[in-house]
Order: sequence, then C-alpha cells, then structure tokens
Amino acid sequence: MNNDRRKTIFITGASRGFGFALTKQFISNQWKVAPLVRKDKDATILKRIDEYSCFPIISDITDNSLQSSIQKSIKHHDGIDVLINNAGAGGSGVLLNETKSDEVLSLIDVHCLGVLRVTQAVMPFMKNDGIIINVSSRFGSISKVSTGELDNVPCSYCYRIAKAAQNMLTQCMCREFKNSGLKICSIHPGRLKTDSASVDADKTPEEAAAILFEMLNSIEHGKFYSLFEGSIEW
Repeated sequence: MNNDRRKTIFITGASRGFGFALTKQFISNQWKVAPLVRKDKDATILKRIDEYSCFPIISDITDNSLQSSIQKSIKHHDGIDVLINNAGAGGSGVLLNETKSDEVLSLIDVHCLGVLRVTQAVMPFMKNDGIIINVSSRFGSISKVSTGELDNVPCSYCYRIAKAAQNMLTQCMCREFKNSGLKICSIHPGRLKTDSASVDADKTPEEAAAILFEMLNSIEHGKFYSLFEGSIEW
C-alpha cells in the first residue's frame, strides 16, 4: 500500500528548459514528480535531484505505444494531481516558401498529438479535482498573430500552426470536461531564455516555474494564461 500522501505531478519534456525547472520547483515544494523524458541519461540526471521524490519515465510522446509505458509507471502513485504537457520542439522557416509540409506534420505530431497521447494515458489516473495544463505559446494565438503584434518577432509557420492546433485540442477538452471537476487550461510560459528562445526572450525558466507553482490554486478552467502578462485571447 502506498502511504506517501504527497501530491503528484506528471511533466513531459522534463530534461531541459521549462520542464526541468518545473521538476526542480515541485520537488523543492515536497511534491512527487513523474517526469517524462526520452533518454536514459536524462532520467539518471533527474533521479539524482531527489530519488525519493523523482520517478522518471522514459518514453516518447510521438510513440503510439507510450500509453503502456506511462500507465505501468504511474499506477504505483496515488493518483495524479497535476499534468503538465510541456514537451515541444522548434521549427525552421519563417516564410511561406521556406515552410516544409513534412515539418508542419512533424510539429503537429509533437505539440498536438503528443498532448493527446499523453493526456489519454494519464486521464484514468487523474484525481477528480486535478489540473491539466498544456504549455502553448503566444504564437499559437490566432488573435495575437492576426493583430500583427508579433510581426517583428520571427517564428516559423510550422510552430505557429502546431501550437494553434494544440490550442484547439485544449478547447475541445475544456468543453468536454466543463462539469467534471477537472481544471484544464493553456499557458504561455513567457519569453524564456532557453535553447529555442525567441529574439525577445527576457525571463528564465526558473522564474516561470515559480510563478506557475504559485498560481495553481487560482487556475480557472478554460483559460489561456500568460504567466507574466495575464490572460491571452485564443
């Protein structure tokens, strides 16, 4: 029997950047963390943070068989309190004639279908009052892109398309589970200084992770948050 009553969070893309910062943030606040990574070496590094609080899972969100890997691992926990779909990838080509259809499909597989696969796998273990957070981007906001406010910040077609697709998935989930007790939302983590940072990056992953942890109790279902700027129009 599992007598460890600490809350548990499942985080994808935990090997670096925002996901790594989130893992450390929640461990430091006495949570159990189930971080999903693709490589054995990344799991080893995460386990060293705190072997009694960190339980890495090795799989790939683009693999249709990941459901089995996830469920075998998290069934030993006393339910999942929070799921953060953070894993992502950048894209190339900021103009129409530079955009490759294969890359668009590849990024949709990561940002949209990856979220779908992971959420389907974790959902049976979510607590009734759990929280699902999909890490999106300001570039996935059709409202922001259409007003032109991001025109001077280069970003690939394929990344924007993939994040917009993820946002639609999030909204579909929000409508389906509106009366369930779950809270489902999207966040733009901010202009973070990561390996794939935008040219106007000005915040650290650690700053963003601290803000997200503090706002957990005030999250509202169906919202699109910007951690440093309030809410965003879809």
